[in-house]
Amino acid sequence: MKVLKGLERGVKRLVPRHWRKYFRASKYELVMQRLAPVDLIVHVGAHWAEDADLYESYGAKTVLWVEADPDTYARLREVLSARQGTARHLHECALVSASDGEALRFHRFNGDGASSSVYGATDTYRARFPDSRETGEVIEMTTRSLAQILARHGIDPAAATRPMLVLDVQGHELSVLTGLGAGVEAFELLKCEVSRVPMYEGGAMFDDIDAHLRAHGFRLVSHAYARVPRHGDVLYRRGG
Repeated sequence: MKVLKGLERGVKRLVPRHWRKYFRASKYELVMQRLAPVDLIVHVGAHWAEDADLYESYGAKTVLWVEADPDTYARLREVLSARQGTARHLHECALVSASDGEALRFHRFNGDGASSSVYGATDTYRARFPDSRETGEVIEMTTRSLAQILARHGIDPAAATRPMLVLDVQGHELSVLTGLGAGVEAFELLKCEVSRVPMYEGGAMFDDIDAHLRAHGFRLVSHAYARVPRHGDVLYRRGG
């Protein structure tokens, strides 16, 4: 299998760069180009809004960024305040989970904090990302549900033409979805980081997330199931 994957990568390098998206396991870019414009995007696990330009290229009119770590959020605010893009960018500092008012411990990781999580790293994570590790600093935080945050900003996904939810919360995705309840069905598109191997101690696994989303009418559109990554992003669509 490794030999075949190596050959596949070698062939892809011979293909012009603008054609490579047609040969990737993930069809995310192709699907998003076909479905644009996507007018509302809610991104939980915002970090520094690295995807802001991409979202505006999809036609987003409003983007809500939610980030848990207060230090990362401070930088996020600076980044968004300096933007001169076409979309309205809103932001919120919150640890999103299944319910409001739950006390959770948030583990900070080194580097830019993109891997920080309510869960600690597994041996699998440490083997795959040897330079990424927990700093030992743990923040006590109080959770909020995504439904409460949406209401606070006056955002109704059901009123959007094509709303999208993005979850990148390091193993806590299923808890965020649980807190949203049937409200997830107001989103047409849902991009989610998933793991088929345990990356975070107690973190959600792909099969559980997939079952939850299928129960709410979503179908996987970015990958064939056999090509879902061991750890990476997938895209679901509801209806259509």
